[in-house]
Amino acid sequence: MLIKNNHDEMVKLLTPAQQARLTEELKRYQRLMQNYVIQASPPLEQEIRHLGNSIVTLAEELAKTERQFLKESLNHSINLFLLAIITLSLFGIVMGRVLSQLVVRPLRRLEENMEQIAAGRFKKLQIKCQEQEIRSLERAFNHMLAELETRRRHLLQSEKLASLGTLLSGVAHELNNPLSNISSSCQILLEELDEADMDYFRELLTQIDDQTLRAQRIVYALLEFSRHKDFKKERLQLSDLVQETLRFVRGQIPAGVTVNVEVPEKLVILVDKQRMQQVLLNLLKNAVQAVGSSGKISLRAKASKADDDCTPTVDIEISDTGPGIPAELLPKIFDPFFTTKEVGQGSGLGLSIAHEIIEEHDGEIRANSHPNQGTTFLIRLPAGTRKEGKDG
Repeated sequence: MLIKNNHDEMVKLLTPAQQARLTEELKRYQRLMQNYVIQASPPLEQEIRHLGNSIVTLAEELAKTERQFLKESLNHSINLFLLAIITLSLFGIVMGRVLSQLVVRPLRRLEENMEQIAAGRFKKLQIKCQEQEIRSLERAFNHMLAELETRRRHLLQSEKLASLGTLLSGVAHELNNPLSNISSSCQILLEELDEADMDYFRELLTQIDDQTLRAQRIVYALLEFSRHKDFKKERLQLSDLVQETLRFVRGQIPAGVTVNVEVPEKLVILVDKQRMQQVLLNLLKNAVQAVGSSGKISLRAKASKADDDCTPTVDIEISDTGPGIPAELLPKIFDPFFTTKEVGQGSGLGLSIAHEIIEEHDGEIRANSHPNQGTTFLIRLPAGTRKEGKDG
C-alpha cells in the first residue's frame, strides 16, 4: 500500500535498481512479520531486525535523495526567478528606450523650445515624431508662435510710433534753424534786390540751398525711421548713425544736461539701420529721463574683439549720471512691460525691444548700475569688416 501511494514520488527519487530492491525488501519484511505472528522464534526475530535495519538505511538514502532533489528544485526555482527578473529588466530597458524615442525625446525637445521662447527666441518647432498627439501639439504650438510673432511686430511698430511723439519735438527744433536761415536769406534778397550784387545774391542762394537740403535730410531721416522695413543689415559709420539719432532727441535734452560723444569716425558696424537707430533712441531717451534737468550723458564706442573667438566687434557704451537702478530690479529691466516710471510715462517696452534687436544682430546688451552712481548700458555688435556680406 505504501509503495502504491508513493510510487510516483519514488520514481522521481530512486533508480530502478533501488526501486526493485526496496520493493523486494518490503515484501520480504511483510512475509517475515506474518511468519513472526504465526510462530515467533529468535532466529526469525534476528532476521526481521537485520532486514529492518536495511530498510531504514535505504529510507535514509531515500530521504537524502529527496533532500537533494528539493535543494535542486529550489535552486532551479531561484534561477528561474532571477532569469525572470533579468528578462523583465531587459524588457523594461527596451521599452524605456522605445518610449524615449516615441514620447520622452519629443517632449524634451518641446521643453527646450519652450525655454528658448521664454528667453525671447521665437523659433518654429520641428519635432520628428509620428505620434498624433505630439504632432497636434506641435501644430498648435507653431500657430501660437506665429500669433506671438505677429503681435511682437505690432508692439515693435507701436513702440516706434510712440517714439515719434518724442522725435517730432526734436525734429521741430532741428527744422526751425534751417527754416529761419532760409527766411532770413530770402528777406535779405528781397531788400537787396534793387542793388543787384550778383556775388552776394549767389552766396545767399547757396545758403538757402544748403539749408533746404539740411531740412530735407531731417525729414527724410524721420520718414525712414517711421517706415516699416524688413530686416536687412548694411555697413554704416557708427558716428553718422549716432549724430542722426541725436538730432531726434536734441529738442528733449534740457539745457543743464551735457552730452559727450566719443565715436571714431572710421568705426563701421553691420546692422539694420532702422532697428539700430531704435535701440540708440530708446537708450538715449532713458538716459535723458534719468538725469532730469541737469547731469551728463556719455556715448562712447571702440573697436574690440569677442572673448571666445577673437571675432572683430564694436563696443558701444551709453552712460548717465542719474540715480541708478536698484540691484533687485536690474535683472528685470529687459522684461517686456517692466518699468519703474509712473503710469503714462512709459510702456515698459523700450529696453525689451532694444534687447531683442541686439540679439537679432547676434550681439549682446547688458546694464551696470549702482544707486546714486548712474547707469551704463554696454552693447557689443559684430564689426562691419570688409570680409562680411552686405546682408549679413
